[in-house]
Parts: sequence; structure tokens; C-alpha cells
Amino acid sequence: MPEYPYRSAVSLKLNAGMNTNGSIKRKSVSLGKIAWGATFAGVMDVIGALLPCLEYPLFLIERTQVTRLEN
Repeated sequence: MPEYPYRSAVSLKLNAGMNTNGSIKRKSVSLGKIAWGATFAGVMDVIGALLPCLEYPLFLIERTQVTRLEN
């Protein structure tokens, strides 16, 4: 069964302060249509360029790549 690239994205999790119960308030920024073969260094370069534009500090990066299986 062949696999085909379907979707690739990066989600940036931002620390927007603390809730009244002491947990972190999270905000998210998503970047879609990341090139399937993009290297870790390339993705980090783009994120580094975006950091000054973000309102809150970054605390987590998640990269997702989804493949489609066809028969």
C-alpha cells in the first residue's frame, strides 16, 4: 500500500501567563503547508524569524506530518 504526503504543519504553543489555578494559559499559532521535505534547521530558521512578531513567549513546538495510505 503506497503512502502519499498529505499534510504538514507546525504548531507553536505560547505562554500567555497563568490561570487563577496556577496552570499556564496557552495560545497557539499554526503554520500550515510546510514543505514535506523541510529540514529541522529550515523549520527552526522560519520559527526564529517569526519570534519577534509573537505577542507571548514560545514554550513548545509541535511538527505534524500526515501521510495518506491508498490501496
